[in-house]
Amino acid sequence: MNYLEFEQKWNKLEQKHSQINVVLDMLKGLSDTEIAENRGITEATVRKHISTTCKAFGVKNRRKLISLCDTYKRELVIGNNTINQTQHMMQPLTGRVPLDSPLYLERAADERCRQYLQAAQNREESLPLIRIRASKGMGKSSLLVRLCQFLERQQKQAVGFIDLNSIDLSEFADLNQLLYQFTFVIAQKFSNKLNNHTPPDLKDYWRKDIASGLNCTNYLKEHIFSKIEQPKTLFIDGIDAVLGQEKTQNPFLNLLRTWNESEMKLVSEVPIVWPSIVIAYSTEPYPEYGIKGSIMQNVGIEIDLKEFSPGETLELAKRYGLNWSLDEVNSLRQLIGGHPALINRAFFEISQKNITLAELEMKATSLTGPFRDDLLKKLDLLEPNENLKQCFKKILNGERCTDEFAIFQLEKAGLIKVGQDEVKVACELYNKYFDLHL
Repeated sequence: MNYLEFEQKWNKLEQKHSQINVVLDMLKGLSDTEIAENRGITEATVRKHISTTCKAFGVKNRRKLISLCDTYKRELVIGNNTINQTQHMMQPLTGRVPLDSPLYLERAADERCRQYLQAAQNREESLPLIRIRASKGMGKSSLLVRLCQFLERQQKQAVGFIDLNSIDLSEFADLNQLLYQFTFVIAQKFSNKLNNHTPPDLKDYWRKDIASGLNCTNYLKEHIFSKIEQPKTLFIDGIDAVLGQEKTQNPFLNLLRTWNESEMKLVSEVPIVWPSIVIAYSTEPYPEYGIKGSIMQNVGIEIDLKEFSPGETLELAKRYGLNWSLDEVNSLRQLIGGHPALINRAFFEISQKNITLAELEMKATSLTGPFRDDLLKKLDLLEPNENLKQCFKKILNGERCTDEFAIFQLEKAGLIKVGQDEVKVACELYNKYFDLHL
């Protein structure tokens, strides 16, 4: 089942109020008994609603239904109340940090984004487009879902959350099909905020003799955003999914630029109906696609997610139940830096497998070690690109690399750190591993 098919079935499900409420409670982790008490129905009715929903979505049982929703409606599953403190520690933290997880650390970027989005409610001349960027595993998606929750619950905004990674990759080769699906998904995300307005069927509206970017913009403006009276924000995760797509990358990014210039600023006497926009993308694919600069330079507000500081790392150690000193934190940071995904993996290994920091360091570069996946991905990134590999080798050996583009791409991939006076390998882990494998 692709995203479009899922959204069509979900839209039909939302029209069945009793059934959708049971499903939503199930996704929150409530038991059949709790759902029955919560909704004033019998447990048999709860099971019947869930069974009917499974059949409608073509899955065999509720476990597969939850898995399907986790793929296409993760924002509903992410706060699953069945995940408690103990279960957080049962497996390494990967992907988005669940909303109820004690392992999420707020950084300066969280507050900056909230301030921009709060201020947007009072703006009359322009709305913010915020670009959150970093290499993989830095917490972009986790921040996005928290901003979405903050605006929806505390600011009472209309929000729509879209993950481009959930769209069938085959659609990215055709601009018309990509923008059609993109438009459809946005419309679905805001469908419950349209004040009883029923937009025309997108199939009937979409004209082949008009550019797909215009079809997309006009439909959203006339039939979606203009019908929502309250402040609104559109979140788009996984923008890097379009990178390297020859026919769609630049037109798609140009569409976002056009929205920022024409739809999100007061350029006439007509009020702005567009939402604020927050996008997130990984800079790690830059070397793979030969990207030599920011993919959306000078567009909107740029937020670069930073590594955990020593103080933040120490706080996370406490949340893993470790009674560490700052000296121990600094020793770990020397090994793996402050990269959130690596730090979380290290603390999981130490806290749950009962090993010491010294033991972790001994197996850090092993192909059976805890950082195997990250190391292999980085190696896979370097191997096909001779210029990148040679530049990185020079930096490994303490030599100077003069290839500025290669330095830019290595930094965006998280392999090196660029300071005012020096360029160095990001951490001792990469020093040791790539000294052996390059």
